[in-house]
Amino acid sequence: MVGGGAITSLGSDLESSIGGLFANKSGIVRMPDWTEFAGLRCHVAAPVQGFDGRFIPRKTRRTMSKMSQMLCQAAAEALEQAGLSHQELNERRVMLIVGSTTGSTDSLETSFLKAYTNNSTLGQNSTTMFMTMNHSVSLNLASFLGFKGRVLSPASACSTGAEAMMLGAEMIEAGVCDIAVCGGADELHLATAIAFDTVEAASSNFNENPEQACRPFDTRRDGVVVSEGAAVAVLESASSRENRGATHLGTLCGWAQSCDGGSVAHSSTGSMADNMRAALKKANLSPEDIDYVNAHATSTSIGDQFEAQATFDVLGPVAVSSLKGHMGHSFAPCGTFEALATLYMLRVGRFLPTRNLEMPDSSLPSLQYLIDETKLDAEYALSNNFAMGGMNVSLVFRKT
Repeated sequence: MVGGGAITSLGSDLESSIGGLFANKSGIVRMPDWTEFAGLRCHVAAPVQGFDGRFIPRKTRRTMSKMSQMLCQAAAEALEQAGLSHQELNERRVMLIVGSTTGSTDSLETSFLKAYTNNSTLGQNSTTMFMTMNHSVSLNLASFLGFKGRVLSPASACSTGAEAMMLGAEMIEAGVCDIAVCGGADELHLATAIAFDTVEAASSNFNENPEQACRPFDTRRDGVVVSEGAAVAVLESASSRENRGATHLGTLCGWAQSCDGGSVAHSSTGSMADNMRAALKKANLSPEDIDYVNAHATSTSIGDQFEAQATFDVLGPVAVSSLKGHMGHSFAPCGTFEALATLYMLRVGRFLPTRNLEMPDSSLPSLQYLIDETKLDAEYALSNNFAMGGMNVSLVFRKT
């Protein structure tokens, strides 16, 4: 990897977002407007604060929703760190692989409200379609960059960003490209909170203390806190990186993706475990080689339980933590951001705890749940993302 960029509920770029993690900050806040929505029990979320997309030229920006604009900012940061200009993207063998869970829900809501309020096409925006298509973020990022090469648009909810990185690594390995710009973006909308609340999977017990709301692996965990943001990672073959003299940030050395083929709500313990084993096999590693696991763990009762058991079954009592307690669940970008954070932890040898993990659930297997920042002389780490429908992605990273 040669570059990374992000915008999250903790910061406007990758440095401030990771800095917020190590400062033990929380991006989770109370949402006053949500208290007025009848029947909604969850009143907390983790929005991006103070974002301004006006750095994008107006002509280009007019077809962009907030999530496309955030993705452009994260991509610009990642490409700058990678030492790649927009022009070079078309001169080199590059692929763009970015996606989102859906198109812009906010833009779709605005369009529907106008249509049903006016009972006509009065007031409709001619650019709405370009904001709401499933590949909206990839086409808008390509437009922003002036990119004319090959573009892929994965969409697998919580594992989208990790899947994008896996696809990028496979394309580089296969010789299809030398550089892959990978990532994801999603925007916060009330509809997402409603969806999780309806199936009793959204946090509602900490509305008055939002910073305590998301608590993966904790005995008092009570559900997801929805978030938003964007994250981008630039992968590059070793030969191309060396020829350019780019800075090496670490290696994605193993990966696996699979579908549970069972419940559309969550992955099974067996499928999670099998996916981790496949990623280790790809990296030519044994379970004992993994020093740390960045867990998907979203603070749901069943999800954390299944994932903890699968991790223990494959790796034994390994060190593990989740970043969701700091920043909620951003869906499409979370896999990319967590990969960037995992590589940073490997480089500095300091591993983040799970925020709000005060009393690990005694019914969970005996993993080494990180409650405080921990120093480890680690060489390899595993980052997992397990999406709805059993869409599993596991990424193995090497420090060097």
